[in-house]
Amino acid sequence: MQNARIVGPGRAGRALAQALVAAGWTVEPLVGRGDDLTGAAEGVDLLVIATPDGAVAEVAAAVRPVASTVVAHLAGSLGLDVLAPHGRRASVHPLVSLAGDGAAARLRGAWFAVAGDPVARDVVAALEGHAVEVPDDQRVAYHAAACVASNHLVALLGQAERIAASAGVPLEAYLDLVRGTVENVAALGPAAALTGPVARGDWATVDRHLAALDPSERPTYEAMASEAARLFRDPTGYAGQIAKKSAGIVVLDTIDGFRKAMEAERHGGRTVGLVPTMGYLHEGHASLIRAAARDNDVVAVTIFVNPLQFAANEDLSSYPRDLERDLRVAEGAGATHVFTPSTQEMYPGEVLTSINVAEVSEGLEGVSRPTHFAGVATVVAKLFAIAGPSKAYFGEKDWQQLQVVRRMAHDLSLPVEVIGCPIVREADGLAMSSRNVYLSSDERKAATVLHRALEAGAQDVAHARKVMAATVATEPLAVLDYAEVVETDTEHRLLIAARLGTTRLIDNTGVAK
Repeated sequence: MQNARIVGPGRAGRALAQALVAAGWTVEPLVGRGDDLTGAAEGVDLLVIATPDGAVAEVAAAVRPVASTVVAHLAGSLGLDVLAPHGRRASVHPLVSLAGDGAAARLRGAWFAVAGDPVARDVVAALEGHAVEVPDDQRVAYHAAACVASNHLVALLGQAERIAASAGVPLEAYLDLVRGTVENVAALGPAAALTGPVARGDWATVDRHLAALDPSERPTYEAMASEAARLFRDPTGYAGQIAKKSAGIVVLDTIDGFRKAMEAERHGGRTVGLVPTMGYLHEGHASLIRAAARDNDVVAVTIFVNPLQFAANEDLSSYPRDLERDLRVAEGAGATHVFTPSTQEMYPGEVLTSINVAEVSEGLEGVSRPTHFAGVATVVAKLFAIAGPSKAYFGEKDWQQLQVVRRMAHDLSLPVEVIGCPIVREADGLAMSSRNVYLSSDERKAATVLHRALEAGAQDVAHARKVMAATVATEPLAVLDYAEVVETDTEHRLLIAARLGTTRLIDNTGVAK
């Protein structure tokens, strides 16, 4: 058993005294304003200063030090230095609201921030609480978080009460929602517990809310909507992680932010469609996004020019990029999120792991670009792991790539359904591709020979290789790389690749058996 004296007969002092007595401690009569403080530390093991924060140093200075007595304060934001000149010092700050009746009972089992002499932990143990060590240089940040969790929450509920009253609804109608939200945060963490329009990227609804609110209420609402978006933007508190409202799309550039955003969407009961791209979006990409939007509640487009799939002599540095344009295309097609990581974010160090899908990646593109599919499989596996359970949409123009991705996802048991979507073509038949921008005007006209070759081959599947090659040979600006036919269970897949100047294009078509 230990004995204590408490200076400050206010709410905190009385509650602590009652809680310690209930725990078996001896507590001397409380010392109040006007009492002589000189001998307050005599005859007790622990002297607790439970005054307002601004008075702690003055009270401590007024008490004559006793070598065997620990002097402690209950202030959340103050360090131990305010207890000078006492040798044995401690701080015990309860993370619990002491408003209203039953404050002493709420101290039992509570969390406490402690520092200094071990007697602080003895107090917490007596109250069957949880102690967390908070050093002096972290006390202010700790206490700020406590104020956000308690005082600011109360202020927000005050705003909810005012806004609800304007709609004729009492605050009581919302309290079960508040309790359930707190329980979800406890079980899932803030990011995964977030629901509502910001979590969905539904900025149109946010704008309607703001329009309906009294002007005096808008700044707080806007600030909280921004903080809600920040759960996706900077979930770990590290610099450089951003998510911004851009034309109604949530844009994220960190792995952790994107992962948490997708987890939160699924926790809210929404399905996720994933469209991996290297950017410079065109109508072909837009068709994938629209397909994903038809099938899913949420559509996430990834834009990352993956260096692993480029050989040393290929066009990584000159690959076309236009993020602002990409965001407009993505939004117009129905995307809700865009993930735009940097190379450093995706590959912060040397990449020692590479995924090789044997057999499927051999031949065709694998001959001309021997390292290409390992780079594709590796980055797509990484994107699948980050995005989590979803449906992923790929165009059939890169037909061999689609087969590589499907087999990789199957062999690694990734929780992603890979969906192939039809090739989108220009009016003259040229398959849409980001690389088409490299073509000169003459090369652009000549490039239609690939589609003509496929059409000719489809008319004579038995001799398709020879027919396709002969068709390409009629175009002086085109140099054939390959013309092949691959047999599947349901079709003959005709595939072709050719160079026009420095640009290499591929195309394919299926002929039913």
